[in-house]
Amino acid sequence: MTEPTSIRRFAARSDTEQSVLCFPHAGGCASFFRSWQSLLPSARVCAVQYPGREERIAEPTAASLLELAETVAEEILADSARYSVLFGHSMGAYVAFEVAHHLLLAGAAVPTLVVSSAAAPALRPPVPFESSDEVLAYLERYEPLSDEIRQDSELLDLILDYIKDDLRLVAEYREHIGKRIDARLVAVVGADDVPEIRSRFTAWQQHTEAEFVPVVNPGGHFYLRTDPPVRLIRAELTRCLATVGTST
Repeated sequence: MTEPTSIRRFAARSDTEQSVLCFPHAGGCASFFRSWQSLLPSARVCAVQYPGREERIAEPTAASLLELAETVAEEILADSARYSVLFGHSMGAYVAFEVAHHLLLAGAAVPTLVVSSAAAPALRPPVPFESSDEVLAYLERYEPLSDEIRQDSELLDLILDYIKDDLRLVAEYREHIGKRIDARLVAVVGADDVPEIRSRFTAWQQHTEAEFVPVVNPGGHFYLRTDPPVRLIRAELTRCLATVGTST
């Protein structure tokens, strides 16, 4: 069994325990979710590390969002670990959806997909990815870069490079058309998120054959920084256990 390249595990646990796999936002890193392990001690929290950042900084970015998702899905299928919940935030919602679709086609179980702070794929707002000025203006609406980063030109260029690469993947993503998954799909949005997301997140219902659950949390696009949705994830893990119990 080969060790996955893309998946970071924040606790050494047996494969029999429940696991959550998290997918970061554009420009995000796996370490964004590290603190969730202490908030969900009964499960194993894992996160996807996209190429081009942290310890994968030297690796080229994926050619497409679909390629990125298929790589992660193939690593999951080659590994013995299975995940009760896939959680994707913003760009990560689209990657997680494609991973779920790939896993289900391969016959692997996906009990719950949680898509967070993301408009339904066909309704997502336009995303700039070429001009640094346009990208910085775009980030202002979602989560502005800190003054410390803005004042360090070398660091700013580095960060903007991989944010642009991620935004390109989102802007060029078309493979969602006509895709539906046979898995419970929970869509979460912050009550103060931008209108283009807040008003379009329920259209995710068109992408599942199973139950669809819309959830509105207090906060904006990055509501999960101050209020991680651990209660929701715990509830989904409990539901998964109950489902397994009734089917055996």
